[in-house]
Amino acid sequence: MRIGKYKIAGRLGRGGMAVVYKAEQPLTGRILALKLCRPAEIMLDVAGPERIREMFLTEARAMGRVRHPNIASVLDAGEHPVPGAGPMPFFTMEYFCNNLGTIMGEEYEAQQRTRLFAVPRALHYARQMLEALRRLHYDGIFHRDVKPFNVMITEQDRAVLIDFGLSRLRGETSPTHPRGMVVGSPFYAAPEQEADPQSADARSDIYSVGVTLYRMLTGQLPETVPLPAGQAASRLRPELTRSWDKVFSRFLAPRPRDRFASARDALTALAGLEHSWERSRTETCLFHDPDQGRTLEQTAPPRSRPYTGPDRVPLRRGPEVFSLDALWRPQRLVRNDFREQRTLHGHRTVVDRATGLLWQAQGSEFPLDYEQALEYAAQLRAEGVADRHGWRLPTVDELCTLFLDRAEPGAFCLEPVFDPDRTRLWSADHCTHTTAWYVDADMGFVARQDRTCAFYVRAVCAINGA
Repeated sequence: MRIGKYKIAGRLGRGGMAVVYKAEQPLTGRILALKLCRPAEIMLDVAGPERIREMFLTEARAMGRVRHPNIASVLDAGEHPVPGAGPMPFFTMEYFCNNLGTIMGEEYEAQQRTRLFAVPRALHYARQMLEALRRLHYDGIFHRDVKPFNVMITEQDRAVLIDFGLSRLRGETSPTHPRGMVVGSPFYAAPEQEADPQSADARSDIYSVGVTLYRMLTGQLPETVPLPAGQAASRLRPELTRSWDKVFSRFLAPRPRDRFASARDALTALAGLEHSWERSRTETCLFHDPDQGRTLEQTAPPRSRPYTGPDRVPLRRGPEVFSLDALWRPQRLVRNDFREQRTLHGHRTVVDRATGLLWQAQGSEFPLDYEQALEYAAQLRAEGVADRHGWRLPTVDELCTLFLDRAEPGAFCLEPVFDPDRTRLWSADHCTHTTAWYVDADMGFVARQDRTCAFYVRAVCAINGA
């Protein structure tokens, strides 16, 4: 199947107005995301084909007019004949393999608990979301559908805002969306946006960022439980101070006039929280001994034989085979005993005496697609890096031994043994003939992804191996 000059490699998702495909660019073979205006029947009944077409073109124009590293850009546009509908517009943009909703572990039932983020990582994403909004609002564009699944995450862990189908321009007086059409997503849309979509402005978008940040830090949607008087600690997490609650009272104020007036103001508040967090973390960790009362707990060596070919693990069997919970986290964590080593040639490795595994301390310098990852491991073997010739991609079971329990008291005091910027790691295990399993070592979960995506490699071998 082709749309315009692009070869379609699969469907990525469907919304009310459009279908998004994975597409291959001619000549270069670059993978892109292609969004084709192809409305669902219910949308046609509510809005009609002409209004939907105009909304789609408005989205393309909004994305095309703004250039910013945290905002997705339109790369190309055209029309494609759709049976029964005539020529329909489409546009292409950069293809992203991950989004914040997936990393968070959010399901369609949004009330379910989600994964907890480390404080610095949660602030990192929230800050970049606000930077994107600061740029949009400068051009008078209000997004009106800021939510985790509309925040893509790049290979370099950069947050990119997408999906401008519900956006509007400052000063628009005529309704851009039909009466009765929901504008925004439940739980993330500001109260005034649900009551009157045309009243939404910059403060409505900022409210949505506040909900997202709250969820990253707590694993749940905001509550309306009042803070007990005189309490110094935050009700969000025990390691946070009450200043966090005060900031969230501005993010999530029911009345727009009580919220941050601009994304810049919200960014200033986050900078203050980050400074406060680093100061309190330093003070707390001065007296924290991570090895107190700790003894070496050896465990049976994790599985080293990969699931490939006919033994590959399909998505539905992932939790069972890898012993994962409802959020795709290991049901049991290993108490590691890491010892860093450096060879005569300057190669850094990490020995885990608890599992009998030897790891690269840093791993690949850049994210690699799956074929490149296999080549990288083969190169390590051929060169005998760190005087070893047994380097390989680790299995999911082996990678899961590196996960940290973020709920453990003082976990935020532990200094990272491995490079903290290289956390999404390929495994040797296959899911289908086109996808493989990977882990997010920082968030502590397992997932599958297309092998054309790029993640880092942290190669492994046995301590007693060659």
